[in-house]
Amino acid sequence: MDVAEARVLLGVDADDPWPAVRSAYRRRIRAVHPDVNGGAAAATAARLNEAYAVLSRARRAGAPGGSADPDRARPAPDPPPPAPPPPPAVGVALAGNDTLLLSCPPDEAFALLLDAAHRVGSVSYVDRGCAIFEVVVRQDGEPCSAVVTLQGRAHGTEAFVTLEALARPATLAPDRVVDQLLGALR
Repeated sequence: MDVAEARVLLGVDADDPWPAVRSAYRRRIRAVHPDVNGGAAAATAARLNEAYAVLSRARRAGAPGGSADPDRARPAPDPPPPAPPPPPAVGVALAGNDTLLLSCPPDEAFALLLDAAHRVGSVSYVDRGCAIFEVVVRQDGEPCSAVVTLQGRAHGTEAFVTLEALARPATLAPDRVVDQLLGALR
């Protein structure tokens, strides 16, 4: 079926806008739909569907007589997302006396830090789901608990270290443990 035959079947002119073509199709398909008129009108409904499909393809292709709607502009493509800022130049950096910044995703940073923690002390607790682990270290001859908590950031992962003495109630400065972890990572 060509475009001219499809227009005749639907009863529309070549200069009719697309909404008029759609209305004519819907009006005619309702009148002959097999659910309304039984199986006798099935062949007519199939021809109407074919005519509408021919005009729809012609419209999308912009063919003459396809009634491409000039008022309906194609949507502009979405602009690409902005480029992320560049990652840190170093793989591992100090971001304070208790924080390390690793330029890798949290899961990779977790594995790297856990491996480094095994070289620094004795890992006693690991929770991958919460991105936290504990390593027992010795500082000034006394056993201490260093808890490392990871937090994903835009371009890497921050690892926060807290240090507490195990033999007495005291929170200690974690800078020496952070330096040891940094040394074990390099």
